[in-house]
Amino acid sequence: MESKKKFQFKAEWKWAYLFISPMVIGTLIFGIIPIFYSAALSLLKWDGMGEAVFVGLRNFSKIFADKKLQYELRNTLIYTFTVVPVTLLLSLGVSNLLNKGLKLTGMFRVIYFLPNIVMPVAVAMVWRWLLNSKVGLVNMFLKGIGLPAPNWISDPHYILPSLILISIWSGIGYNAIILLAGLQGISPALYEAAKLDGASGRQVFWKITVPLLTPSLFFLSTMNIMNGMRVFDIVYTFIGKADQGGPILDASRTLVFGIYERAFRFMNMGDASAEAVVLFALISVVTVIQFKFQDKWVFYE
Repeated sequence: MESKKKFQFKAEWKWAYLFISPMVIGTLIFGIIPIFYSAALSLLKWDGMGEAVFVGLRNFSKIFADKKLQYELRNTLIYTFTVVPVTLLLSLGVSNLLNKGLKLTGMFRVIYFLPNIVMPVAVAMVWRWLLNSKVGLVNMFLKGIGLPAPNWISDPHYILPSLILISIWSGIGYNAIILLAGLQGISPALYEAAKLDGASGRQVFWKITVPLLTPSLFFLSTMNIMNGMRVFDIVYTFIGKADQGGPILDASRTLVFGIYERAFRFMNMGDASAEAVVLFALISVVTVIQFKFQDKWVFYE
C-alpha cells in the first residue's frame, strides 16, 4: 500500500514538472540565459557580425563617459518615480469608487481596463494625434477654455511630461483592478467594528483599508518600477522622427532606448550590453531595497 502511494506521489510530480516546464524553459531561454549572454558581451567589442575582441571593462568606462547615459538615467528615474506613485494614487481612488457598488460598475471596470489591453504602439500613435499642437483635441480643449496650448511633442520641456501622462492614463486600469480585488478581500466585519467604535470615513480608510491593501500596493509598486525602468515602446513610437537626434531625443531618451540605439543603430553590441548590465544592476538594487523595507510598511493578515 505504501509503495503504491509512493508511486502515485512520483507520478503527480511528473505531471507537475510537465505542466511547469514551458514556463521554466521560456524563462531560461528568454530571461536567464540572455542575462549571462549580455554580461559576457559587455566585455567584448563586437558589431554583431565580425570577430569579437575582448576589451574588459572598457565598454563600461566608455558609456559612463558618454553624456547620453546621463540623460537616459535622469529621464528613466524621473519617468519611473513620477508614473508609479501617481498611477497608484489615482488607481486607489478609482478602485474605491468601483468598490462602492455604484451603478454600471461592470461597464466602468471594462472602460478603465481597456487601455491596458491596447498595444503600447497604438496608444502612442493615438496620443501623438491627441497632443498634436495644431489639430490635437487636447490643445483645442485648452484653447477653448482660455489656457495656453503647449507644443507637447516638439518642445523638449513637454516631451517627457507627455510620456508620463500617457503612461499614467494607460496604467490606471490594471492597477485599479488589482486594488479592487484587494479591497473585496477585506472582511466587512472590520468596517462594521470600526463604525461601532465611531471611526470616521477618513480614519477607516487610513487605519483599515490602506494597511490591508499594502500587499497589493507592494506588488504593484515593485512590478511598476521594473516596467518603468524598462520603458521603450511608447518612447520609441511617440518621439517619431526625433530619434535621429537633437534636444527632443535627449529630453525623452531612456535606458532601454539607449540600449536599442547602441545595438541596432550604431551596431555596437558591447556598449549596448554594458548599458543593459547597468540597467539590470539598477533594477536589482531598487528591488532589493523594496524587499528589505517591506516589513516596515507591508501588513499581511
